[in-house]
Amino acid sequence: MELSVIYNNLDNVFTLFVENLKLVVEKLIDDESTARPISPDFKMEELLSNLDAVLKALSFDATKVAMSFKTPPLPSAEDCKQLLSGAEGRAVALVSLYYRVPNEAGRCLRKAMKKLCINVVSGFRELLIRIKTDRYQSSQELLTNTGTIWAACDCFTSAPKNNRDATLVEIQSEMGLVKDALEEVQEAQTSDDGGSMAELMDEIDTALTGEEGPDPSLLPHPRGRTDKEKAVLVPLLGLTKACRNCLKKIRGAIKENGKTSLDGDTLQLDGIVDVVLKISPHLDELVYCIYTPVNMAALESNAVHLAGVMNKLLDRTQGSHVCTEGDIQWIDFLRKATEHNLDQLKNITKQHGGR
Repeated sequence: MELSVIYNNLDNVFTLFVENLKLVVEKLIDDESTARPISPDFKMEELLSNLDAVLKALSFDATKVAMSFKTPPLPSAEDCKQLLSGAEGRAVALVSLYYRVPNEAGRCLRKAMKKLCINVVSGFRELLIRIKTDRYQSSQELLTNTGTIWAACDCFTSAPKNNRDATLVEIQSEMGLVKDALEEVQEAQTSDDGGSMAELMDEIDTALTGEEGPDPSLLPHPRGRTDKEKAVLVPLLGLTKACRNCLKKIRGAIKENGKTSLDGDTLQLDGIVDVVLKISPHLDELVYCIYTPVNMAALESNAVHLAGVMNKLLDRTQGSHVCTEGDIQWIDFLRKATEHNLDQLKNITKQHGGR
């Protein structure tokens, strides 16, 4: 058989399975439907065990597919179709298992499992695209794609297996964003000048386009911060630290007292995370205001919004099963710290007017 005919037959097979996996991924990404109702005989441990088995099988499938093109001769289109049919079936089985995770297991857990499924199926699709692009020859890129699938499947070992652990992952991620904001405020305090909004926009534009901006030596030197712009950084830093400490304490309470059973208590964790995820966007808006010239009115408005989110988060935590009598003290302390720093910030902005 001529090589062109072999390539054409393989192209037909690979194109079909690439498109099929694309549909699977798109359905996962776009799906906003609720999970299946929990059945009386549902066992989370059994589902997790089945997930583990399917992921190990898919990892092995990726190895088999990659090895099929490592050395001549090329596999027949029929052999590839049989191999890929098995892999596609396991990818569909993986997604079906995800849909079996009930709402009672928690939205954070379902979100984590959905992300895992998307990464694995997308990785397998990318592997097939790579093999086809390389005209069915082994390459370093093919090995890299194979390793990506192995890593995605192996992630299940350390992935959260209940809503409490999934909640801890979400909060930890948010803590990283708050840490970045805190460092930005601290840097603003120690720098000689305030930086400028124009400089910030130039940096963003360079990052997005890859094109260097104008020579900094040709730009006018940014003015230093005024006394009011320096003063307002103190309560702003305090508010940011309150955010950090709030997330840290709440994460600790969830880790210690969070329930993993499939009932209403574990769903309270989703409610806490809903508010947690609003902190960094509000904090980003607040930190965005520290560049000179500082718009005091915008700064105060964003601080008020952030404080509102903080208080809502503390209220929701206090009203949940993770809060014990011993937690009331730090919750009250953080409420007072938030109120104190917000009042200090307001006093400065009112004292010095709009800007």
